Amino acid sequence: MLGHPFLANAVARFPVVDASDLDWCNTMATDGYYIFVNSDFCDDLNEQEIMGVLAHEILHCILGHLDRRGEREKTVWGMAIDYATNALLLEAGLTLPKDRLHDKKFRGMTAEDIYELLRKEGIEGAKDGDGNEFEADIHTAGLDRHIDPGDIEGAPQRNVEFPTAVERQRLRISLTKDLTSQLPGRESGYWNDEITKATTTQISWEKLLARFVSGLRRNDYRIFPFNKKHLWRGLFLPSIGAPGPDLLVVAVDTSGSMDREILSKVLAEIDGLRSQTECKLTLIECDAEVKETDVFESWELTTVNFAVRKFRGRGGTSLKPPFDWVKKTLLEGGQIPDALIYLTDGYGEFPETPPLYPCLWVVPKGGVKKVPFGEVIHLQ
Repeated sequence: MLGHPFLANAVARFPVVDASDLDWCNTMATDGYYIFVNSDFCDDLNEQEIMGVLAHEILHCILGHLDRRGEREKTVWGMAIDYATNALLLEAGLTLPKDRLHDKKFRGMTAEDIYELLRKEGIEGAKDGDGNEFEADIHTAGLDRHIDPGDIEGAPQRNVEFPTAVERQRLRISLTKDLTSQLPGRESGYWNDEITKATTTQISWEKLLARFVSGLRRNDYRIFPFNKKHLWRGLFLPSIGAPGPDLLVVAVDTSGSMDREILSKVLAEIDGLRSQTECKLTLIECDAEVKETDVFESWELTTVNFAVRKFRGRGGTSLKPPFDWVKKTLLEGGQIPDALIYLTDGYGEFPETPPLYPCLWVVPKGGVKKVPFGEVIHLQ
C-alpha cells in the first residue's frame, strides 16, 4: 500500500482466505473476488515476491479476468491473463518469482488479444521471466490458479458471500478509477486497454438477468403459506425456503420507446426464470400511469404469448407509477416484492427516493446510460 498506492484500496477490498489446508491450492488462487493463499508457497518467496504474487491476484480481480473468459478455452485464457497481468506489474516496478509467464512481445496487449495470438501460434514455447522455455505447470502458470465462479474449488466461501456479476463489475469500475488516478502518466497508457475491457465486459443480458434473479434467495422453510404446488394432492407441506424469490414485480414501459420484439424476449426470459421456483409474478403495464396489471400465482404456468400480446398505453412516459402502485399495495396489506424489474429506455421522471426492495432496470440500446438507483442491464 505504501510502495504501490495505485493498488492500495484494492488490497483492503478483496477478502483473503488461508488455503494451506486446501489440497487444490498449492500457490495462490482467485475466483475474481476471494484470494486464496497457501502459506507453504509463500515460505519459499521473499517479501517482494509475495507482494508481487498478491498484486497479481488483485489485478485478476480488478480487471475482471475470470468474468471476461466467456466461452474461451480455459487453459489458453489462463495463460493469456497471466501474460497480460505480469506485463503490467513488471512495468509498474513490482517483483515476481521466476516461475511466471512473461514475454515482451505481449507488452501493451489485452488478454483477449494475447489469447487470439496464443490460439494462432499454440501454447508451446511459453516463456518464463528469463526468456527461457516455461518449465512449470502451464495450467497454473507457475504462480496461481484461476477458478471460475461455478467451480467446486472455493465454493464454501462463495456460498457465504459472493457478489453477483453486476456487483463485481460495479466494484471494478470503482477500483479502476482509483487505480488510474494513482498511476504515473507513462504507465497509465499501458493499462488503459485492460481497464476498458474490465469495466465494459460484455456478458449476455440473459446471464445477467438469471444471476440477478437467482441472487434473490430465501433461506427459511415456512409452514404458512403452505406449498401451493402440492395442495391439490391434499398434502400440506412447508414452502421451500431457497433458492428463489417469492414475488417479482415486472413493470413494462408501454410508451412506445420499447421495441415489441425486445419486450417479448425479456418477458419470456423472466417468466422462464420465475417458473423454476415458486415465485409469484405481477406484470404492470404503464406509460404515464398504470394501464393494466396481471397477477400470476406461483403455481400457475404463464399462458401469455408475449410475442403477440397487445400492450396497453403507448402514451407519455413517467417512471414513478409502478413504484407508487407497490407502495399503495403495501399500505393495503399486500406483500413486499423481492424485486422490481423495470423494462424501459429510462427516459422519464424517476422516483425521488429509492425503494426498500431491489430494483433492476433493463434498458434497450439507445436508452439511458445511468440510473439513480438499482442495477441496470443494457441490452445490445
